[in-house]
Amino acid sequence: MHLPAFPGLHGRVAAFLRSCLAAFVPSRLAAFLPSRLSAFPPSRRPVSLAASAILHAIVLIAAAERSTAPRAVAPARPSRSVAVFLVPPADDSAPPGLRSMEGITDDIRRNPAGTIKLPGFEYNVAKIQARATLLFPFVTPGISLQRFGIAPLNDVRDGFRNPFAPTDVAAPRKGAAAPALTMSDRALQALVDATWSRRDRWRLFQQIVKLADQHHPDRGKLPLLLHEYQTQNGLQPYVDTSIRDPRMWTELGLAADHVEFIGFISRYAFEHPSTKATTELLFLLDKLAQASADALTTLLDTVPEDQLGWTRDANRAAYDFIVDIRRYYSKQLARKGLTSKEALAAYFDNVRLGILAGIVRTTPGGYRSNDARFLTGAIYWRQQDLGSALRAWREMTSEPGDYYASSIAQILSAIVRQTGGDRGDVDSRTTTRLLGVEFDRILRAEQGRWVMFSLDRLREFGFHFDTF
Repeated sequence: MHLPAFPGLHGRVAAFLRSCLAAFVPSRLAAFLPSRLSAFPPSRRPVSLAASAILHAIVLIAAAERSTAPRAVAPARPSRSVAVFLVPPADDSAPPGLRSMEGITDDIRRNPAGTIKLPGFEYNVAKIQARATLLFPFVTPGISLQRFGIAPLNDVRDGFRNPFAPTDVAAPRKGAAAPALTMSDRALQALVDATWSRRDRWRLFQQIVKLADQHHPDRGKLPLLLHEYQTQNGLQPYVDTSIRDPRMWTELGLAADHVEFIGFISRYAFEHPSTKATTELLFLLDKLAQASADALTTLLDTVPEDQLGWTRDANRAAYDFIVDIRRYYSKQLARKGLTSKEALAAYFDNVRLGILAGIVRTTPGGYRSNDARFLTGAIYWRQQDLGSALRAWREMTSEPGDYYASSIAQILSAIVRQTGGDRGDVDSRTTTRLLGVEFDRILRAEQGRWVMFSLDRLREFGFHFDTF
């Protein structure tokens, strides 16, 4: 669901998408795109085919970076089966779902900034300031998979626990006798629409939290409600085409809510292990990780003195706060050795791989395990690790009810067609090249499907990619 701008596009992929665009957009308009987009202010953007094509072009080209082909085949990694059991949180002083805050200093200055007012944009900075040290909880202090009940056995750090004692999985589940959620498809969609927001998501999500706590995690419509929320309302594209300020404040505001979402998901997953509702919430957790990575990248890529002049002129305290948190998180990342974009991307990839592996291990009856394996393979493919991608994808089966069913079927077909069903490593350059062409096409099409859905979804509520 959601990818803001991505600098440094892969030239071959970008050129390919531009050539595809040329087939549908008149040449004069295609040439017009790069230099004239900023001429349309958000408040007066025409709702015309030309404007639509412009927005499509921007995000489709930007999104292509996530599916570049691997340069080489990585050596096979030995597979390892793991057992799963739940343990109570070892550190009750840590924020729910997160690691301990011990050793993390808070030297952020917080002169009250109040509300920042820009042309066509207004935002209260108080919530962001209040959660300044927890804006990016996936990095600082980091999530604890054991607090979601999805850590592998060898990753549970509780040396005082009796390994022969009954595990919490065997304990009665909270809500086992709760009623099934019943509602019509129309009512369900109306609720998903009512909880949609471009900015303030946690407050509106409380309507779903209440239903989740009152109804059965497997029976009825609760799993479907959670699924539709995270697929329709989760990740959204945020693109700035003229000034950076509105996007910067919007993404930081969304990031300020992440610790609340993480706390709820960890609590629910611990109380309702191996249920469909928990699986859907873990997919939402995966989307939060992606959104957090994008917001952190936006913060680090922003040069305040060059790109936040509107904020500086409108609210000096807010501007100083941005400068301070940018310095703070740069220092926190340096402590973890995450001093390059590549290292940061790899860190978030590992976070996501842990979540997705936890879904595969704990989801009941294989529910949506194919979707988790699809996303796992896509991460490895983007890392140019063909061997690991193939191992993840070969475990998929073609199930019509999966969210990525069409792409899964195409990937499985491509593997059989190019390898003859051989489950060994691919050692032929020709086969690798042919697989690369097919995988790139499939993943670009899947990304394009999300982009087009996002555009239509935003239009339902009167927004575009660059309005906030």
